Amino acid sequence: MNRRTTLAAVLALTAGFALAGCGGDSAPELKVSGAYLPQPVDQSMAGAFMVVENSGGTADKLTSVTSDLSDDVTIHTTKNNKMEQVKSLDIPANGKLELARGGNHLMFMGLKKKPAEGQTVNVELHFATAEPIKVQVPVRSATYVPKNGGGQGGDKAGDGGGSGHGGAADHGSMQHGGSQHEGSMDDHAQHHAEK
Repeated sequence: MNRRTTLAAVLALTAGFALAGCGGDSAPELKVSGAYLPQPVDQSMAGAFMVVENSGGTADKLTSVTSDLSDDVTIHTTKNNKMEQVKSLDIPANGKLELARGGNHLMFMGLKKKPAEGQTVNVELHFATAEPIKVQVPVRSATYVPKNGGGQGGDKAGDGGGSGHGGAADHGSMQHGGSQHEGSMDDHAQHHAEK
């Protein structure tokens, strides 16, 4: 091989690697929709629900949540009708993380004030990879049920709207698919006491 052939081969190889990089997985591209918080019955706790969609080719994780409503915001999941606090929730590539009654959700303990229907709560979602997302979560009535029965919301979070995943305001009687999900208030109180 002469110098020109070698140089041409190196350039072709470099260009090939560059093109291969362009076709690889993209970073997580997250968007929040359908956020809402049912009006709580008192200042002890509240729950919030939403959908985090990832249109990127790389998975991410919801790792923490901060809010002006409470200094103690935790991420919970429900397994075998029992709620448990988790450190993070997966957001699959080209998929979504659904925070819905009877499943994954956010819990606000020891509220600084009791939010009323029609107000909004500022929440910031933190992720393992993506930049944080600020969400204005509308406070809905205690008995609010999304028109789509808990499916994906219509309004984008941040515009003050949200018709996403449901949740009962007192979080002690959450419904999932029409059935009562009992004991959740006690479960959350117990988790808070164990911390």
